[in-house]
Amino acid sequence: MSKKVLIVENDPINMLIARKFLETRFEVECTFNGEQALELVQENSFDVILMDINLGEDTLDGIQTMNKIREMPACKGIKVFAITSYAMPDDKDRFLNLGFDKYFAKPYDENRLISAIEE
Repeated sequence: MSKKVLIVENDPINMLIARKFLETRFEVECTFNGEQALELVQENSFDVILMDINLGEDTLDGIQTMNKIREMPACKGIKVFAITSYAMPDDKDRFLNLGFDKYFAKPYDENRLISAIEE
């Protein structure tokens, strides 16, 4: 049974690229903002969420969205990966310390991401 992945990404091109290479191996759903992500996780059972950090103005950011997901009892087993353009040396530790399960700086290695989802 393939894993179910939610992509939360406000950039349509980045979303399309991720969707295209992931949907050959996984069941994939996408959303552009944190609020919609919260609705989707309440209605569906995901194994992994790929969370962009900067989701644009007038919406929850990826950190706020991840924190709200972590508070939902039904979402306890979901892995949330930070997928971000924040790529300074300390950023990886910062995002992992905030509660993300994995960190990938854009542009990320597709094979590494697939391997992490399959773990």
